[in-house]
Amino acid sequence: MLKGRIIKILKIVLPLGIGVYLSWYFISGLSDEDIQQTKDAFFNANYFWIFLSLVIAFAGHLSRAYRWLFLLEPLGYKPKLSNSYHAVMSGYILNYTVPRSGEIARAGLLTQSENVPFEKGFATIVVERLIDVLMLGGVVLITTVLQTNSDQFEKIMDPGDEGNSMLIWYILGAGLLMGIAGLIVYLKNEKIKKWVNAKLLGFWEGIKSVWTMKRKWSFVFHTLFIWATYIGMMWVSALAFEETRNIPVEAVLAAFVVSAAAIALLPGGMGVYPIWVTAVLSMYDINFAAFGIFVWVSQTLLILVLGLSSLAILQWRKNS
Repeated sequence: MLKGRIIKILKIVLPLGIGVYLSWYFISGLSDEDIQQTKDAFFNANYFWIFLSLVIAFAGHLSRAYRWLFLLEPLGYKPKLSNSYHAVMSGYILNYTVPRSGEIARAGLLTQSENVPFEKGFATIVVERLIDVLMLGGVVLITTVLQTNSDQFEKIMDPGDEGNSMLIWYILGAGLLMGIAGLIVYLKNEKIKKWVNAKLLGFWEGIKSVWTMKRKWSFVFHTLFIWATYIGMMWVSALAFEETRNIPVEAVLAAFVVSAAAIALLPGGMGVYPIWVTAVLSMYDINFAAFGIFVWVSQTLLILVLGLSSLAILQWRKNS
């Protein structure tokens, strides 16, 4: 019992601790020039584009709340859009405190406000996440194809550039070894094989459920729209700064992919988000650390404001 409690505490404290450390590591590694550049960026940014990026982000969050209704409808439930939205935003804010708790809280809040059974609400969220994984995979594939046609890819793969060339081959080699090791474990360990097969079956069932719903094309449209807003808010944010105004589309997509990975890895991408975005942009000769910081801060503040507001509204409705 004590061991279980320690593990639960570590699941909360460890990601937050890593996030705080990486934030400190990133900030402490900034040169005086980077710090001055960041200060100048906050003063000189075109806030029209920042505001527009926040509007786009809000539209994506609202669309996600609306799309959730399509999954609940075949189960016989028709929640109000407002309650769906507040549950979604509350889930986002809770993810900043306890990693991956947002999905559980979101289903619980809809049970509280709309009497949707928790297990059914949570099952629809799992289907959503499966679709999101599929969409992210598509974006990664498109991004990879675009990179292979870019000058940056040729520069990285250039045998004459030992630093970059060796690094990419080390990464590819490590990825290949991990893939082979994973395949061996899967084939040799019956327990893991059953677990993986069950996950794959669940993934397939989730994908099939989309095609049996009444408003499947509306679901597909909103899925594409949601992911377009994710990429769009990154691109529009880049228009706010002189240094990133002419950023190529492949750089926007690459920055988005690493930012999505950062958010999945640590609560809100704390620390690692600006590090990875800055690293990706440097591959395109855009040495502008302020961009990663600015985008992360603006999007985090939006989630905090909207999420806390939604939590307060749901609590007020519950008490009244």
